[in-house]
Amino acid sequence: MEIKIQEIPPEGLLLSYDEDPAHWDLSQRGFTIEGPVHVRVKAIKHNEDEVYVRGALSAEVIAECSRCLKRYTSRVESDFHAEYVPRKAVPTEGERELVEEDLDLLFYEGDSIDLGEEVEGQLILATPMRPLCSEECRGLCPQCGQDLNVKQCDCVQEIPDPRWAELKEAFKKKSSPN
Repeated sequence: MEIKIQEIPPEGLLLSYDEDPAHWDLSQRGFTIEGPVHVRVKAIKHNEDEVYVRGALSAEVIAECSRCLKRYTSRVESDFHAEYVPRKAVPTEGERELVEEDLDLLFYEGDSIDLGEEVEGQLILATPMRPLCSEECRGLCPQCGQDLNVKQCDCVQEIPDPRWAELKEAFKKKSSPN
C-alpha cells in the first residue's frame, strides 16, 4: 500500500486495507499466511515531508509446532508505529550519534510511502520464534518419535551422557562401603 504525501490532510489519513502476502517469501521463516493481512493505519503529516504512521495488523498464520511438529493455525496481531522522513533530509556527511528516537525512523524517496516492507517486518516480529500448538504440548519422544500428546511410549526417558560415565563411576567407587 502506498500513501501519497500530498493526499494526507492536516487531521491525518485513516486507511484500512488488506495486504496480499503472496509476494512475501515467508516459508524460510517457518510459517505461511492464510488469507490476507488486515492492516489499519493512521498517517499524520509533520512539517512538509515528515509522516508519522501508527497502525495495527492481524493475520491468520500457519506454523509448525516446535515440540510436536504438527501444523496449526493461530491469529497474530501487532501494533506498530514509525516516522517516515525523506532520504534526502538525512545528513550523509560526517559522523552522527544514533539516539533512541532514530530507531523508529524509516526513509522514503519520491512523493509516496510504501507500507509493504513495514507490514511484512511487523508480521515477522509478531510471529513466535518457537511456535507452540499449545503451552501443554508434550512434544515427541526423543527415542522413538511417538507424539506424546497422543500416547505415552515405553521408552526410557533418561539416557546417560557417555561423556560423564567415568565421573559417575568415580562417585560410585567413592561412595561404596569397602
